[in-house]
Amino acid sequence: MTAPRKIAPFRDAVDQAIAARIVIGVTGHRKLENPISLGDAVQSALQKIRQMAPELQSTPLLFSVLSPLAEGADRLITIEVLKNAGSLLEVILPMEKEEYVKDFQTDDSKKEFEELISRTNIIRILSPKSSKEEAYERVGRYIVEQCDVLIALWDGKPSAGRGGTEEIVRYARDTKCPLVWINAADSSQISFETGRGLDPRPFLDLDDYNLKRVASKGFETRFNRDIRLFSDQVKRAGLPPDKVLPTIEFLLKRYIRGDKLALDIQHLYYRAETVVHSLALAAVMIAAFQVLFLPDLPVILVSEIALMLAVLGIVWIGRRQRWHDRWIDYRFLAERFRSALFMAIANVDVAILRPPRHLSLSYSPKDWMVAAFSTVWRMKPRIPADDGSLFEGVKQFLCEAWINDQIFYHEGTSKRHLGRHRRMTAVSYVLFGLTIAVAVAHIAKVGPPFLETVF
Repeated sequence: MTAPRKIAPFRDAVDQAIAARIVIGVTGHRKLENPISLGDAVQSALQKIRQMAPELQSTPLLFSVLSPLAEGADRLITIEVLKNAGSLLEVILPMEKEEYVKDFQTDDSKKEFEELISRTNIIRILSPKSSKEEAYERVGRYIVEQCDVLIALWDGKPSAGRGGTEEIVRYARDTKCPLVWINAADSSQISFETGRGLDPRPFLDLDDYNLKRVASKGFETRFNRDIRLFSDQVKRAGLPPDKVLPTIEFLLKRYIRGDKLALDIQHLYYRAETVVHSLALAAVMIAAFQVLFLPDLPVILVSEIALMLAVLGIVWIGRRQRWHDRWIDYRFLAERFRSALFMAIANVDVAILRPPRHLSLSYSPKDWMVAAFSTVWRMKPRIPADDGSLFEGVKQFLCEAWINDQIFYHEGTSKRHLGRHRRMTAVSYVLFGLTIAVAVAHIAKVGPPFLETVF
């Protein structure tokens, strides 16, 4: 009998912030004369890059480095970034790995490449090009388009061929990508070109999400219930619990937190909506009462004005606090975490590519969610690759835990909404009928004597 799994403290999952990340792109020469001093210059540049981001209250600020791991500058910058705690590596290759390593000069260089690439589970290979020069140019442009800041180790001279450092630096300038140029011939010369700068809003929106808190007791109860359910489904599917449950636990905690935050803001939005409708109805009733029964006391209408001002105040606060937008954002992020749980079991990469910065016409409110999801996805425990023997088990798990569960959920939700629709329809018919009856009585002068006096 296996011992029960030890679960990380719930306080960590409830309050642990999702890190904000600055994506560092790399470019530069393959041959460097003074790598030690250039490494020091890169570290100095990284500290100044941190200062480009806004001050965050509850969110750690970390680095990611986007690199093709070519010899020289690419690896030097990559290694220096990874020296900073919490940094992640994302590898982008210009061609298939087997073909790419042929360009490395020595066995030591190939060994260093393998060591670095083993430190990431995010490897992308660009589509084939007609020539290596075109492939290198494409990967350099890709890095500029996807990074927040480009660090270039460049001697300032024109490129020797297509896709060289000078061309990539020029492309960064043309697209207003923030650029740190460290002179490869003199590391004391560091130039900062802010370009479009770092947009503070994705950082601040993520910080706002991290600042929100959920009750640890309710979180623990729900997590224990869900993890027991998933554990049973994993066993029935014949999957190895020690390999898949750590990933399920990691993503499930993020999903539950996002789901509870979405529900909290949803309930707040619905309560505000109910209050607004109730106040508006009360204002109309007061106005009608005054006109019908107390026409000589128009001062009563002051209370109607007060109620309508209260309605406007609630609407203003809701827009100011972005209740509806935050509800949709939190729900979107929570569902991304939930689906990621199943995609991780299926060994499917669901990382999201951001559009090239220079092609973005304006800030998208989804940017912070893309960044948050990408960070969590990259930090999840790895599930060891299998030889295909677990295919049937994975299929069974996905069918039972995901597809069947969603069918059951949507059937129940549909019934609840149908019942609510029928109740609201019945109430609408009753109110509509009463309105017609009152109007007819008013026209026919039918009713108690005091109504006849008023009319």
